[in-house]
Amino acid sequence: MAISVDNVYKTVLTILNKENRGYVTPREFNDYARQAQLEIFESYFSAANRAVGNESDYSDTIRNVGEKISYFENEASLSKSNFTSALSNVTSDYYEYPADFYRLGIVNAAGVFVQEISNRDYLFVSKAPLTTPTVTNPVYLLHEGGLVVKPTALTTVNISYVRKPNSPSWVGTSVAGQIIATPANAAYNDFELHKSEETELVAKIVGLAGVTIKAIDVAQVAAQKETQIIQSEQ
Repeated sequence: MAISVDNVYKTVLTILNKENRGYVTPREFNDYARQAQLEIFESYFSAANRAVGNESDYSDTIRNVGEKISYFENEASLSKSNFTSALSNVTSDYYEYPADFYRLGIVNAAGVFVQEISNRDYLFVSKAPLTTPTVTNPVYLLHEGGLVVKPTALTTVNISYVRKPNSPSWVGTSVAGQIIATPANAAYNDFELHKSEETELVAKIVGLAGVTIKAIDVAQVAAQKETQIIQSEQ
């Protein structure tokens, strides 16, 4: 489902060079590409809240946003450890998120659903025998970089989560005086977004590039195009 970073790069260059607006280097493009991808990726989650569903097979906004997010859904089994803060304070019963973690889904331990609870509420429920967390009624607290899960008898926790998209990166090499893409390079990465996002990616990157090369009219036109795209998807 990836979008070709080479296609986007060539399109951006074509738009900017059409009126001799300036040149965007591969390094600049990669910076813009990462920013544009993250902005679109993050918009999925706010769009899911605004979306209105219908019974269409192809234009149901809720379904379409869910499909885009599902590409990044993942699962992981976390092992218990301790978290040590910068002040050397130690938190036990800590479970660290995976390196590619972005947003948390469901938490379970040995097939039992683990319920989220605030630090304030945990102080109350842990004091009473009838409400204190047990293996059959565990709870978790959000923590820096992971979770704290109670009771301490648990050793492994499973989570569903949304991972971060890999950063796009265009890499080229000189061949017969021309710079062409080299997908075989380990640093070369396509965009990890739904193919329907290609037009918006181009608009965002052109807008960012237009600001850099001080072509304000280009940036404004790109912003207007991006707004049109977003509105058409709602």
